[in-house]
Amino acid sequence: MSGQSSNSAVQVARAEAAAWLARLRSEERTADDERGFRAWLASSNLNREAFELTNSIFEMAGATERASIRAPRISRRHVLRGGVGLAAASVAGLAVYLRSGSTYATEIGEQRKVSLEDGTLVALDTDTEIHVSMTDEWRRVKLRRGRAHFDVADDATRPFHVIAGDQWISASRSHFDVSREGAIVSVLLEEGPLSVARAEEIDSLPVPRIVAPGQRLVFDTDRIVRDERPVISQAIAWRHGRLAFFEEPLSEAVAAMNRYTRRPIVILDPEIAQMPISGNYSVGDAEAFATSVSVLLPVRVGLERNRVTLRSATSSTTT
Repeated sequence: MSGQSSNSAVQVARAEAAAWLARLRSEERTADDERGFRAWLASSNLNREAFELTNSIFEMAGATERASIRAPRISRRHVLRGGVGLAAASVAGLAVYLRSGSTYATEIGEQRKVSLEDGTLVALDTDTEIHVSMTDEWRRVKLRRGRAHFDVADDATRPFHVIAGDQWISASRSHFDVSREGAIVSVLLEEGPLSVARAEEIDSLPVPRIVAPGQRLVFDTDRIVRDERPVISQAIAWRHGRLAFFEEPLSEAVAAMNRYTRRPIVILDPEIAQMPISGNYSVGDAEAFATSVSVLLPVRVGLERNRVTLRSATSSTTT
């Protein structure tokens, strides 16, 4: 191959790599797209090298784009219309391709999306860490802390598993959330098949617990502590940069808001901790949340450099 032909082939491969990333990021992504991507990736070393290079560029861009989960999604219509030019111009809005054997984490207040090599999309919530490994036989993600949403790509030849604490979650073509805080693991299924088993018993082929769409199970080590059916729009509001509460104790709402900020909200008077709060709030804005609470409840807000305080409106104590 001549130098000119070689350069042309490289340029074509890189253009296709950028287009594939845009297509996988599209709201209209299909199982055919995922199969097509895997076939394209396996068809030549040039394609794999081009994808690695494109991925590294996107990762560097992602390092400076901390709020990428709020970036506009790209439809297939725009991808087809704009082609490679759009893909190159929309680096900040594209998902990050996460290589096998990689660890990925978000900081406090950060949310973002990553795209695994099989086409699975993962949305990472604040202060979350995952480790991904894939082989020809399986796909595996370990949730070390935090919360993540999984939109699992169809691949009948390789099961998809999420390991969170003591729980081993198996899924296929599923959409679900998993959160982990120490020994507490929560699993919420939106759609698709999903089962949960104890991780330490997986080699003995235990009978898994089947999770139904709309069901949320909360585990504490080896036992279920909650089995519930939450309002899905509220439960998944975090993926849109919001937190939704309905008659939640103020202390629990404050704890949820505090996960997104280094300037925490502190409840100074215990008697207000159980007051119910409802509403839909932007994550990461402790001051706005506290101000809203003061309108809805008999509490007073204190603004300090390193924290926001809430106290009873009838309290005369100063701190």
